[in-house]
Amino acid sequence: MVDYLAGGFEAVARFNGGSNAGHTVVIGGNRHTFHLVPSGAMKGKALLIGSGVALDPGVLREEMVMLPADSKGRIMVDGRCLLVTPADRELDRVLEEMRGKSAVGTTMRGIGPAYAMRALRLAPRAMDVIEGRDLSPAEEFYRRLGVDASGLKDWASDTRELLMGIIGDVSWKVVETCESGGSVLFETSQGTLLDIAHGTYPYVTGTHTLATYVTTALGIPQELAGEVLGVLKCYTTRVGGGPFPTEVQGKVAEDIRGVGREFGATTGRPRRVGWLDLVALRYAIRLNGVKSVVVSKVDVLSEVGEFKVCVAYKHLGSETEDFQKSLGHLPEVEPVYESPFEMGSADYSSGLPPEGKKLVELLESRLGVRVSMVSHGEDREKTIEL
Repeated sequence: MVDYLAGGFEAVARFNGGSNAGHTVVIGGNRHTFHLVPSGAMKGKALLIGSGVALDPGVLREEMVMLPADSKGRIMVDGRCLLVTPADRELDRVLEEMRGKSAVGTTMRGIGPAYAMRALRLAPRAMDVIEGRDLSPAEEFYRRLGVDASGLKDWASDTRELLMGIIGDVSWKVVETCESGGSVLFETSQGTLLDIAHGTYPYVTGTHTLATYVTTALGIPQELAGEVLGVLKCYTTRVGGGPFPTEVQGKVAEDIRGVGREFGATTGRPRRVGWLDLVALRYAIRLNGVKSVVVSKVDVLSEVGEFKVCVAYKHLGSETEDFQKSLGHLPEVEPVYESPFEMGSADYSSGLPPEGKKLVELLESRLGVRVSMVSHGEDREKTIEL
């Protein structure tokens, strides 16, 4: 959706997360997966990586190689951007082993440790590496944890070479673009329930994923935040551990996973899949201030046929539609489903078929927001604006 929308903007800015989130863009059947570079890369837009991002220089180097030639000069990395070191990756592995059966299921990309190091005031920023600042406090900290950080100096040298010439003030670039009459599309990394404070803690990522974080993460005035567009699948997916009330197993799960190509873009792990969860969606819509939503992958359910919609949770004999009230006992709740929903026709040649319209009506009435677009395939042209 970021790729689809990017044509109407001068720049696309990533404001949070790191290389643990893979964003796949499909153009003419060709797949392009980005972990750090904003998804507007294939539209030739200015590509901004804000200070809220945990940037792994090695991943950025790999992605810059695959960019179109005219896009490479459009990248700007904020000097205050947090950097992920090889030691962060190693600590990520150590922490997951330490958790044992309670492992979070991280991607082992070092994102959580990097954000933790920033809170400890030990993490290197892009500007620190460019200016050659002393990294020995971080090296000593890792040594005391039993993590080998002896290669930090060489890593810093390679990183300085990579970042030289693309470091800038993303905060000012966004403000300048808007003040001159342009517009910027803000791209988040992961879903609401992976937010470090408001998600299904501790099965969350290392930072905030909410749209409301954009002004803090980029360092821009609140009035530039603009409208929030929610993007959701017509079923639910999750990678890694954590509670999942509407999760399905067996052949149905395999069918959805196979047709929807539900495998992590970063790790290749099979995604856990489940039915559409309106309780969780209402929570996400409220937290993010969503005014309209895009519904994707309706073609998948056309292939699968019948599917369910969770409208409430049941716990100890009582029902609730409030996700917040269920957070403390989410693994124990039972989903309450409406009667099975028939998706039916997979023909979108003349627009949204009757079954798709019925789904839109259900979502608008239950969620209280407008469905502005429906996507029925990976390619950007398989998008219907309503």
